Amino acid sequence: MVKIYSSLTYHKFTYALLIPLLVVLSSCGLFDKELKQDEHISHFRHQIARVVDSLDTSKERIVAFKTIIEDINEDNALITPRKKNLLLIEGHTYISNEYLDAKNYKKAMEYTNKIIEIDSTSPRGYYSRGCVYQATNKDSLAILDYSKALSLSSGYADAYYNRALLYEEKKDYDLALSDLNKAAKLNPPYLRDIYYNRGEIYKTKESYDKAIAEYNKVIDLDTLNIMAYCNRGDSYFLLKNLDKAILDYNKSILLDSANVHLYLKRATAFEVRKDYNDAINDYKKILRLDPNNRYDYYSEAKKAIKKLKPLVKD
Repeated sequence: MVKIYSSLTYHKFTYALLIPLLVVLSSCGLFDKELKQDEHISHFRHQIARVVDSLDTSKERIVAFKTIIEDINEDNALITPRKKNLLLIEGHTYISNEYLDAKNYKKAMEYTNKIIEIDSTSPRGYYSRGCVYQATNKDSLAILDYSKALSLSSGYADAYYNRALLYEEKKDYDLALSDLNKAAKLNPPYLRDIYYNRGEIYKTKESYDKAIAEYNKVIDLDTLNIMAYCNRGDSYFLLKNLDKAILDYNKSILLDSANVHLYLKRATAFEVRKDYNDAINDYKKILRLDPNNRYDYYSEAKKAIKKLKPLVKD
């Protein structure tokens, strides 16, 4: 028997074929738009990188970044608001940083606020504004913004580090250490600075062994770090380990042989160790390096030499 399709049956069959075809065509169109958008995003990011690498002055870079931002705003190929906003945030952040470096804090603040207007859920704007507040000594406001940035992104190492520096200035050492520890766990490229600041805090808290452990980490990463040797030397001195203190002062002086402060530290250690000849030699070095008493050590060195000369054994 020949099966006869009614007109209704035929149309249902046709629609059943067309619907998947329309879905496929629609998906293809969307996919093409996504590809085009990604190409444009890549192009804008390349432009931003070229500005950073190729233009010499801050003024030139700011003009170029503003042009790129205008192009981003006008680009109809950027169909995903989130992706477009990320590009705009990136461009505004660069401009804010340029103004911050130039100490034009009013303009820097203007652009950080624009970032927050673009996306109030992005930590970038609050972090950038915190940097401006920190640079203008508005520490309480900076801490609030860094805290807001961290509430939006708990993995923001820079916010932990900058907030730690502010806590350290306020002598909230436990809070500072907590933030430095959190920053260190995120393994940022400035681990050396984190270790150094932890060392400084431990030294201030008179935890000299812990301070030495932190300075050791700094020196492991940077064998030419004068301040790490110097401050480790101070910690050894305060622990009355004069031999190790003098060794570290020796290393510091090898790296910076014109530094009057280092000779004073070593002279003091020699004096306490009763190496009076060596102490006198360092005090004399201070007189030669600072004949105009720029560092206010000249009279101190002269008095020390006068005091120590009778103690020198023939």
